Amino acid sequence: MKFHVFPPTDPTAPERAILIFAGWGMDEKPFASLKQEGYRIIAVWDYREPAFPPSLVEELEQYREIAVIGWSFGVPAATRFLAAHPELPVSARIAVNGTMHPVSDSLGIPEAIFRGTLAGLSEKTLSKFNLRMCGSAESYRRFSLTLPARDIDGLRAELEAVESAGDACGAIWDTAIVGTADRIIPPENQLRAWQGGEAVETLTVADGPHLPDFQAIINEFITEKGLVAEKFGRAGETYDDNAVVQRQIAEKLCSKAIAAGGEHCRTILEIGCGTGLTTRMLAEAFPDAEITGWDLHIPHAFSRAAGCGRIKALECDAETQIRQLPDASVDMIFSASTVQWFNSLPEFLRQTARVLRPGGLAFISTFGPATMRQIRDILPQATHYPPAAALRRMIPPSLHTLCFEEEERTLRFGSPLEALRHVKLTGVNALSSDNGGARAREVLRLYPAEADGSASLTYNPIYISLKRVLLNTL
Repeated sequence: MKFHVFPPTDPTAPERAILIFAGWGMDEKPFASLKQEGYRIIAVWDYREPAFPPSLVEELEQYREIAVIGWSFGVPAATRFLAAHPELPVSARIAVNGTMHPVSDSLGIPEAIFRGTLAGLSEKTLSKFNLRMCGSAESYRRFSLTLPARDIDGLRAELEAVESAGDACGAIWDTAIVGTADRIIPPENQLRAWQGGEAVETLTVADGPHLPDFQAIINEFITEKGLVAEKFGRAGETYDDNAVVQRQIAEKLCSKAIAAGGEHCRTILEIGCGTGLTTRMLAEAFPDAEITGWDLHIPHAFSRAAGCGRIKALECDAETQIRQLPDASVDMIFSASTVQWFNSLPEFLRQTARVLRPGGLAFISTFGPATMRQIRDILPQATHYPPAAALRRMIPPSLHTLCFEEEERTLRFGSPLEALRHVKLTGVNALSSDNGGARAREVLRLYPAEADGSASLTYNPIYISLKRVLLNTL
């Protein structure tokens, strides 16, 4: 097994990594152009030797967060790696056009096709395989510019090793992406595998061939957290006056905390405290509790005010910082309109269950897929919002659901420009740093407007109230 660590795109040493387990026949070349600000890209390939290189683990130990993408036969390889190294700070786990059953008539590549590929492998048949993998002549032409340097004997040995390794198990995937035009692993087999009990939280069906657009997957599923901090930092002075829906959501979530008996909680961890808007609500509702607020960006005014008394604030990435907390150390976790920025909500919920004391409470609001539908219809690769059914599946058994509620709230504006200005003033836009200006102009041009020129913007909040229980008490 080989791996390559690509140099970072920014001058600072990234604290996060994207670890890609490639498919059969690859090397590092097809992944050289991938990027995400604040992350280092690491590619793994060549599964002739099943043992994971110790140097790979040593490399990964230096990162605070690792997002994993498994592609094709890289899915079972990544599954074994995740199961073997639970100590690593893995967040997103994304399986693409593969299953944990590499050779299977019903759950992977049919055995007859696998045997035929192995028996007839040559330079000519490899070219045909790559064309089918790419899905079109144009995609194949682009792939040929970064053609892996692999010899036929090595590729044959890799196929034999994949078959010998067999099925994989023991790891939970956040998302499985299935390409409807996959001509390598039949899409119906992939769907059957993931829908039939495989450990996956969200199943996404996409229009595409076996070779996916990795950059699009990274943009949609892995958050550019530095950009999020920057946007909310710029909106710090305007957020409280413009975040109408976010204020309403926070008030409703706070009322749920009061109704659930939150007054007995003495330690409250607020994730996504921002300007302190919700923190002030919590302080008033729970006057005896010590409140600690975490956020990627905390305005100086709130940071200074929170430095004394029973309110404290820490500027950090909550998704990684929560791993540092001791088990059973918090009475309440409260997070309004924040966790949609996390790379792995399932992992965050597992960490929530770990750090809550028995009987502890969690109150979380996030957003469903109808959120900002007016923008998402134009930019389909904007922020990924899982549906309510997927969110329910993410809740671990040790967190009992007290309340699960979904609604829609719509704001009206005089024009599409006013709607986009609202998005900017609240810092919630999902435009990436890559060609953000051009994409904003495209959104403005295509934004749906009424006959009188007015425009609407939809939010789809989801409220989740949870209680930490001992499993044998249910």
